[in-house]
Amino acid sequence: MRTIGGDFGLVSPGDGHLNLLVCDVSGHGIGSALVANRIYTETMSLLQTGIPLGEMLRELNRFFLQTIGGTVFMFTLAAARITLGARKMVFAGAGHPPGMIVSPGQEPRQLESLNMVLGALPNVGNEPDIEVDLEPGDRVILYTDGLTEVFDVNGEMLGVEGVQKFVRETSDLPLAEMKTGILERVAAWRDGPPADDVSLVLLEVL
Repeated sequence: MRTIGGDFGLVSPGDGHLNLLVCDVSGHGIGSALVANRIYTETMSLLQTGIPLGEMLRELNRFFLQTIGGTVFMFTLAAARITLGARKMVFAGAGHPPGMIVSPGQEPRQLESLNMVLGALPNVGNEPDIEVDLEPGDRVILYTDGLTEVFDVNGEMLGVEGVQKFVRETSDLPLAEMKTGILERVAAWRDGPPADDVSLVLLEVL
């Protein structure tokens, strides 16, 4: 990290499941960081209750509008819940870049955010969660737009397709090396230092 920002990622175990989540608050600096801290605390509290992910999005949106509100900040979020031992996953996203599932050497599958950005309007989070069957060796990737919204020397943005390519290229590596490989490829593409926060969460199914 070069500056204080509004991203966070978390891995949180529950009763028979594991939660993965990344969140991105609009803007930069101390204001975004303070808002992200409030959202993080509320998110952890909700996850500990075992609340369904879609309902969690609605509750976070309600919490934000009631306690923070205004038009300065909004936030996007992607969350996955893996049922331990059953290799089942539920995914829910709101205005966020798509999550991905990749098998080694295969083309990654995208998990689209079906809900709009949070913190702008009421009644958000009504779209159904995405249910996915996982296989041994599958890897789940969640990230923030600090990976996708980077530009090369010609002003071309990497985008989701560029990140998807890097995920495919590194999917045969050990998990820790895959994470490093993705970040190194993004850094090599980018012209100059990073301009946004980056959060990246990876999980491998055994």
